[in-house]
Amino acid sequence: MAEQYDSVGSKYEQFKNTATLPIPERHTFLRLVGDLGGKHVLDLACGSGHYSRLLKEHGAERVEGVDISPEMVQVAKQKEQEQRRGVQYHVLDAAALPRLGDFDLVTAVYLLNYARTRDELLRMCRGAFSNLKEGGRFIAFTIDPSFDLRRSNWAEYGFAVQSERFEEGRYVCEARFSTAPLVPVEYFRWSTSVYESVLAEAGFRQVTWHPFEIPAEALAKYGEAYWREYRENPLLIALSGQK
Repeated sequence: MAEQYDSVGSKYEQFKNTATLPIPERHTFLRLVGDLGGKHVLDLACGSGHYSRLLKEHGAERVEGVDISPEMVQVAKQKEQEQRRGVQYHVLDAAALPRLGDFDLVTAVYLLNYARTRDELLRMCRGAFSNLKEGGRFIAFTIDPSFDLRRSNWAEYGFAVQSERFEEGRYVCEARFSTAPLVPVEYFRWSTSVYESVLAEAGFRQVTWHPFEIPAEALAKYGEAYWREYRENPLLIALSGQK
């Protein structure tokens, strides 16, 4: 995963700012995190710091970002230097995460879908759990287990799924970010039962799935028909758990 995103670098920020896929993603993220006033947040798989900065801008008192890619963290640190928000960034593997503190909230936007094995997925979830204070929440965005490539490939939204093959209990997926130039990425689509059993084994309770919501302004701008594929064959989904 580090090598994949080292090659993406600043192009990922280009994707976030130009593709339509992140519009419901951002809306759903802010809805799920809720009131951030005074909260301490750990942002796993922070990448270039897109959501780390958003968390701080929406009231979080303390935000720390973690990513396995040195290149992505370097982009995040550069943006912090350009406009200081007080976000700290670390190059760390979320599957071997040390205890960084007692956080009210741990977020993981597209981390779990890079776990190659169930054990790696479990280690990611245990790392999130160990960094939460009692009663703290974990919010993750991942690949929807029900996605069906035979129905659509999502290229319309800036992320084209190229192929899926079932191996060793999960789908191995190839896709491309619609950046210039196109950037390939490999990820894994796990089943609902694997996610729920792993989160429970890590210690989480009240595990809940949350479909993405398309904001009213995006519906008005692009039209209902444009978002039909997004709704009828969802590629992305959120899930949450509590310590």
